Amino acid sequence: MTSLYLALLFGSPDDKMRKFNSTRSHPIFEAKMDHKTKIEMLRRMLLIRHLEYKWGEAYENREIDGLPPSLGTGQEAVSVGACMALKPGDFVFTTHRGFGPQVAMGMDPDRILADVCFKATGYNKGKSYHVTSVEHGILGMGGIVGAQIPVATGMALSFKLKNLRQVAVPFFGEGACNEGAFHEAANLAAIWKLPVIFLCENNMYAISLRFEEFIPVKSVAGRAKAYGMPGVTVDGNDVLAVYKAVGKAAARARRGLGPSLIEAKTYRLAGHLCDDPGYYRPREEVAEQWSKCPILKFKAQLESEGVLGRNEIEKLESQVKEIAEKAADFARSSPHLPAEEAFTDIFA
Repeated sequence: MTSLYLALLFGSPDDKMRKFNSTRSHPIFEAKMDHKTKIEMLRRMLLIRHLEYKWGEAYENREIDGLPPSLGTGQEAVSVGACMALKPGDFVFTTHRGFGPQVAMGMDPDRILADVCFKATGYNKGKSYHVTSVEHGILGMGGIVGAQIPVATGMALSFKLKNLRQVAVPFFGEGACNEGAFHEAANLAAIWKLPVIFLCENNMYAISLRFEEFIPVKSVAGRAKAYGMPGVTVDGNDVLAVYKAVGKAAARARRGLGPSLIEAKTYRLAGHLCDDPGYYRPREEVAEQWSKCPILKFKAQLESEGVLGRNEIEKLESQVKEIAEKAADFARSSPHLPAEEAFTDIFA
């Protein structure tokens, strides 16, 4: 658990930047939703998808090199529902598929795309696509499966020791719940009643291995019982269901009642990386899952509720596409870092 204690040692990043009133009361979460918030949810889901498309296109057009982009197509509702249920001062820890939470937490599309295209104008000067912005409550992690879980738990311990009513939320896939880091962190979080929400994005495949082939139980959430914490499974393609579940877990954590485990069942519609043809998945299965696309689902819901008409939805998506195109142009025209910058921003 070295990473947990490192997070505790450093505490919550830049407390002055992330102003938060620790004496502020936090009532039990209410999942009431006005039209404006629902429209913003759809806008962010669309923005995640169209920005990611631009990232994938940049790779396919050989504008960028290196590791192929890891797209989260189909998982947008988890990112948006979870992040919009949080408050200023909360922190999200991403996986290698972290584009969704970055956008959902309100980061600048231009700078996100610049970072993943290795340009100097990005948040992290293009040095990693595990984009981090302390100001926005986003801590991007590396490619080690499950590594973000104990670090988030360490930050939650820091929150508790400082008497802050903030929450740490590590995103992770179902494959990571077999890692020792998950089990150790969950055990300590439960013992110490830490304000952490373990958020599992169960997209049914750990790269090419199907869920049932490596987990002998029906749900990841069922494992919460062993640690004495609440565990809930929600439809990860339903942005409002994710919002409600995370909001309730966050309110519980702020009251000092400890961690929760949320399993958001979704589906990765794209390959593991953008050049993955996905031959390990039956075509019929993928086609069926496309019919359950969270964006299509939410568009239809907003239209049926009278929140937005079809023309208004089309206009919103057109506006989002323009933002994505502008971000792509910004990344394309931004400079690379000079070679001498390779040895800056290194901590030892």
